[in-house]
Amino acid sequence: MFKTLLTVAVIALGLSGCAKSSYTVGNNFATENIKQITKGETTAEQLTALFGQPYSKYVLSATQTKWMYIYNEGTAKAQSYLFTAKIESSGTQKVLDVLLTDDVVTNYTFTEGAMPGINVN
Repeated sequence: MFKTLLTVAVIALGLSGCAKSSYTVGNNFATENIKQITKGETTAEQLTALFGQPYSKYVLSATQTKWMYIYNEGTAKAQSYLFTAKIESSGTQKVLDVLLTDDVVTNYTFTEGAMPGINVN
């Protein structure tokens, strides 16, 4: 009986596990430079000087483009049990979304804060 119980405990322990990972997405950019953006005046060249190359560029029309500066950092943790698993993630994010018309900023938005977490049981 003791051998059977010990065998079951060893198998259960072998079927459980844990993993933790840190990650980043995009390039960290200087948020203090956002106050230097002026709608109708700041050029694409000036944006590149302030923040570097954007994470992505989208062509919206012949005269408009959308630049996105994104930076996310966080951790993801997975814990597996015999018949279930638990997954959690947490971190921070910042996004600068810029609309340019003829290579001049016409509008922008900036958000920064906690990244929506994922908790799965």
